[in-house]
Amino acid sequence: MRTPILTRLRQLKIAARPLLRINRQSLSTTTHTATIRCIHTCTSLPSFYSLLQEHRGVLVFFTTGMCQLSRKAQPLFEEFAHNKNSNSSPAAFVQVDLNSSRGAAAVGIEFGIRATPTFMFFIGGMKVYEIQGCNVEQLRIQLSMFLHPVTIVHPHLSLSLPALDSLSLKPIRLDRVLNFAVVSEKLRSFFDSATTWFHPFDTSLSKADTMGILFGIMIPYIEASTTSQCLPLHPLFDLWHDITSSMSWNMQEDQLYPLVDLWRRALLDDKVSSWCADRNGLDSPPVFLLSRACESSSRKYILTLLRMLSNAFINRALGWKILLSAQNNLAILLEHTLVHVDTGVRKSASTLTFNIFARLQELRVENLCKGDEEGADHLEMEISMTLLNAEWEASIAGAVLTAIERETDGDTFHRQVASLGLIVRFSPFIDHLLRLLGAFRAQSMLMNKFRGDWGDWSTKETALVLLKEVADKLCPLSVSI
Repeated sequence: MRTPILTRLRQLKIAARPLLRINRQSLSTTTHTATIRCIHTCTSLPSFYSLLQEHRGVLVFFTTGMCQLSRKAQPLFEEFAHNKNSNSSPAAFVQVDLNSSRGAAAVGIEFGIRATPTFMFFIGGMKVYEIQGCNVEQLRIQLSMFLHPVTIVHPHLSLSLPALDSLSLKPIRLDRVLNFAVVSEKLRSFFDSATTWFHPFDTSLSKADTMGILFGIMIPYIEASTTSQCLPLHPLFDLWHDITSSMSWNMQEDQLYPLVDLWRRALLDDKVSSWCADRNGLDSPPVFLLSRACESSSRKYILTLLRMLSNAFINRALGWKILLSAQNNLAILLEHTLVHVDTGVRKSASTLTFNIFARLQELRVENLCKGDEEGADHLEMEISMTLLNAEWEASIAGAVLTAIERETDGDTFHRQVASLGLIVRFSPFIDHLLRLLGAFRAQSMLMNKFRGDWGDWSTKETALVLLKEVADKLCPLSVSI
């Protein structure tokens, strides 16, 4: 059975074929010495971060001298380092032997290395991919992508789609002003109902400490930011994370929605969203709060969560961080909420879907416009195009199609159609999506919707033009199933 990475990177196999024919044993001692020179050996965190700053792309090989799989991966790593040296690739190759020094071990701890060998790929200082173990074929394909970016001519590049291309790619802001007195009163009542208080593993805050930070630091800061008041120079955002964790462990889910709404409003502040973008995984409050959601979550929690995540995508770096660390949770959330019985939930889910794919469209258009003129940026393009796989994108496209067929609210419908157009327009997984559109009989369904009863929707004219354009030009009848 083929692995997901091979499925979504199958188009890169052609680029990897020349490398598959390299005979390592034919390399001379001189070549081997040159190869070793082009591998950076890192023994401390400062030197590691320095390498990340100096090089746009960095591939790191975490190893230990006693690990048999690491010894097996070593020749392959050296082979690609030599190939990089020969082809002027912008990528730097770094080897970290975790047993060589305390400083090297600290690098492994910093990046959560639990097994060797582990390969990590960094773009612009941000980790974008990780492989554990020594799956030779997977490593060859991923490494060849890193060294030999492929210029992709998208089949939709020549299409004229004036309605779709005129859409603003600026994410939709949900900036409803909070009634801070009401929010504070609700939260105080929820604190009062908590008869016990546990300390989560990542914080030791007591109930009194949590309340003190929430009502004395976090809420005053957010309230001040909404009225353009003078904000504190050191808002102690780390404590915001700690109280979010503490409250999540000690309160029922349906009591957390006021906290999520505070984060929705807070993420409109550049300082807050940039701080969240610098956090990894569950250390980022938006990602952590997303991880708490499930199908049985209350309407209030789901609704405020969708709105918070929509605002998170206003900050480009934070949006990418969420996609990197929580794409599966996002897909599950959207599949459930795009067809939710509640109109408000569906509208918020459609807003989040639009914001996600507006950000993706923005990046894809930038990269397609660069063409061959900025070859160094192809590395970023190819990595970014593989952060999300074909199955992930198809699952959301399927949920959007189902939602469009059922939707009765005009604004929600308009955002769903716009989202579908953005998904399909320049997707790197277009073959996969076209098969999906054929299986859903998407053009027929969209045209039936076009001819249906639109009632008194205020968006009728613009939505009709967009719907017909997406149906006619992006969902052709000739798609094979």
